[in-house]
Amino acid sequence: MEKDKIFKFLLDAISTDIIGWLMRDNKLSLSEAISTWYNSETFEKVSEPQTGMYIESSAYNYEFLKRELHTGIFK
Repeated sequence: MEKDKIFKFLLDAISTDIIGWLMRDNKLSLSEAISTWYNSETFEKVSEPQTGMYIESSAYNYEFLKRELHTGIFK
């Protein structure tokens, strides 16, 4: 598989997991969860191959998103 295809596959898998967890944990609708994830700084970082975050687990990245949602900043 090409690098770009692997990256997209992993990003899609992370996104699917995180959107589901947002719906479950925060009682968000699908559209709210999608909007929350895709408009977050965490998604922006995971979407940058040079950060390497796309090779981390969905749970690892979800912890960053939860902190961002709680504090308002990515850290």
